Amino acid sequence: MKVGFIANFQSGYVGEQADEVHITREIEELGHEVFRIPRDQWREYVLENSPQDKYKDVPEDIKLDICIFTKWHHFDDDRYINFAREKYKCPIFLWVWDYMQNEGWHITMVGACDLYLGNDVRSGVYKQYNNCYYFPFDVADGELPRFQTVEKVYDVTFFGSWLDQGDRREWLTEINKTTPIKVFSWNYKDWPKEFNAQPAVYGIEFNQKVAESKIVLGFSVEPNCWGYWSNRVGKTLLAGGFLLYQYAPGMELFLRDGVEYFSSIEEAREKIDHFLIADIEREEVARKGRKIAERFSSKARVKDLMILCERYLKKGAKWQI
Repeated sequence: MKVGFIANFQSGYVGEQADEVHITREIEELGHEVFRIPRDQWREYVLENSPQDKYKDVPEDIKLDICIFTKWHHFDDDRYINFAREKYKCPIFLWVWDYMQNEGWHITMVGACDLYLGNDVRSGVYKQYNNCYYFPFDVADGELPRFQTVEKVYDVTFFGSWLDQGDRREWLTEINKTTPIKVFSWNYKDWPKEFNAQPAVYGIEFNQKVAESKIVLGFSVEPNCWGYWSNRVGKTLLAGGFLLYQYAPGMELFLRDGVEYFSSIEEAREKIDHFLIADIEREEVARKGRKIAERFSSKARVKDLMILCERYLKKGAKWQI
């Protein structure tokens, strides 16, 4: 297939390399042709309506099989999608990795695309649409090295942000009172002084810190939406870490017994106390999680994606979602 990706191919605003980099690499590894179109170039191209040589990475005079947009708040007008559909004569997918609220720019893009792919489709935001399909973006780069026999430096770590969403602030504060949490966060300066917070780590360094942790603690911004959780779940499991995560409905179907779950502060404390000393049991859960995590690698998810693209093209507009 000829696949267009209108996305970010550098780093995100927190400094982590964009997932689109390894996703498109894996699409090419399957033998497909990928046209990487930087999102900022596409935006300016559409606004100027200029097919001249100014935007070198915007391909001309081709027909794509599928064109995929990823999330960007500057895509706030349906013409960005409509222009691509007309220019490349193909269906347009919108693939998003976050739990989205009712932001106007996002809803505009959902309404314009042929198929919205996300893991927040059960949030209730999309009730008026029939083009929203559950297809998670939470992938990890399976080409990164994994560290197996590493001395444990940290009892409990957390790699997320200090955000006033979900239960994380209240619950982390309470857990930290009895078991200090080592935090690696892009907004580490915003954390209260009682936390030991340092700058975020990504890629190889993230895998190293996971390997050095007995327990990796996890929260999502919304723990009550079926099928939604942070993309750090797959990244942690693929790195071989032991993950203790606030349960969200649907996790038992995808993560099964490769993760330990909690649904209250008290349960989190009990499991932390248990697994800090239950080394053999903890490593067995991590081993199961590492095997399950193969499904969260970009290599595996891209295989799913290309099957989806092929079936969509064969079935056309007959889908009722």
